[in-house]
Amino acid sequence: MIKNIKLWLNVSAATIVVCIILIAYIRPNWGIDFTGGSLMEVRVEGISESDIRDIFRDASGAEVRLQKSDEGVYIIRTSALSENVHQKILSIMKERAGAVEEQRFESIGPTIGKDLSNKAMIAIGIVLVSLVVYLAYTFRQSSKIISAWKFGIAAVYALIHDLCVVMAVFVVLGKFYQVPIDTMFVTASLAILGYSVNDTIVVFQRLKMTWLKEKSGSLLEILDTAVKGVLTRSLNTSITTLLVLIALLVLGGTTITWFVLAIMIGTVAGTYSSIFVAPPLLYYLAKK
Repeated sequence: MIKNIKLWLNVSAATIVVCIILIAYIRPNWGIDFTGGSLMEVRVEGISESDIRDIFRDASGAEVRLQKSDEGVYIIRTSALSENVHQKILSIMKERAGAVEEQRFESIGPTIGKDLSNKAMIAIGIVLVSLVVYLAYTFRQSSKIISAWKFGIAAVYALIHDLCVVMAVFVVLGKFYQVPIDTMFVTASLAILGYSVNDTIVVFQRLKMTWLKEKSGSLLEILDTAVKGVLTRSLNTSITTLLVLIALLVLGGTTITWFVLAIMIGTVAGTYSSIFVAPPLLYYLAKK
């Protein structure tokens, strides 16, 4: 199933490179959590998007980014607004439109945004280093066929593959649908890390068990047998997870739409990488 090691290594490397190019070329649409600013979600009828832009420009001199999330509901992102300016904008909206319902207002200073960004990167870095150490310890009994630390490297490579795929998709969505990269996305990314490495560990554990049982045959044959042995289990787990996520996507409301979508993409990417990314790299590292 994975005996064509060179093919799967090239596909995974090409995927990561393409994703990095997309991220670097298009660039993420950072949310106010990271850049600082204000976000207002309002239900308003009787005025157009251009009217809303004019209201903000007249009241604060700020330019805005608009996203229509539902009929008559707008998500408005702009530079940080004081409470006085915030109330002034609402008053003008009520004068021009009549019925205005504010559903959400958040304001984050640029200093806090930078702090959140640094903490998010530190959290992901700590997780990746911890996984290498943990997997090296867990698979220390397999050191006779593969150095224990190589299990950690292969798993982290698969995680980087998954994160690059999810990030690239959201960068494209940000370009065309103004989907932001915010703390909800970081939370989804950490959840993807846990899910993806779980599948990878199952494959590696089956490899260890198969080798301890047989203690014969080539490494590639044992690895291929291990992957085939967990394939059905991995697919069933992913399908049942996706069914729950689809239900959340349809019924959960607009506030968690992109969070759920990120986990869905990560689930698919994680299932793929646990079979076609991590095991081939582990074999390559073992042969080296």
